[in-house]
Amino acid sequence: MRRDSDSDKLKPVRQEKGELSGRSNHGTTPPGTIPAGWLWVGQVGRPHGIRGAFFLKTEDNRVSWPGYKTLLLRNKLEKLVQVDKSYVSGGKLALQLLGLNSREEIESIYNSHLFVSRDEIKLDEQEYLVAELVGCEVFVEGRPGVFGSVVAVHDFGAQETLEIRRTTGEDDTVLFPFTEHFVITVDEPNKKITVKDEPAFLDEQNK
Repeated sequence: MRRDSDSDKLKPVRQEKGELSGRSNHGTTPPGTIPAGWLWVGQVGRPHGIRGAFFLKTEDNRVSWPGYKTLLLRNKLEKLVQVDKSYVSGGKLALQLLGLNSREEIESIYNSHLFVSRDEIKLDEQEYLVAELVGCEVFVEGRPGVFGSVVAVHDFGAQETLEIRRTTGEDDTVLFPFTEHFVITVDEPNKKITVKDEPAFLDEQNK
């Protein structure tokens, strides 16, 4: 597999490279629209203490913060905010933003969405953000036209796997290994992935 250069290994990175601990029990989901150039982080959760800290609601229950300082907060309006500190309390990640110093201020922005600039996320060679893989068109080497599109990326332990919705139907999906052995190219700017023609994964799963 290659990125447009020789490949070493493939690794999807889930959002902001925080520590993951399974599905969220917060019930939060990404907003319907995400500003161009930004990636969704989560939502402002319930206040923690009385000095303006809050628990961060995420899809993955992350308990570490990658050190991002500037976030976009979307409430009724959108504004840039600065992260003052992050910490873990009771097994949950909490943030403190500059300029917010009371429980009441956090309650006023409860459930607001937070985003991080794509430019702040540093990836190693052959690392890809899951958020940027989802939606990519999938092409199969030697076959004409678009095979399908990526609707999800799963981690089943042994390897990351693309869930691809075939163009043949809304509920017609297959699972395909996201490894350098099976993936030929990932064209991020044009949101295209080319994979090897492997009938066992592409054609035979739903038979």
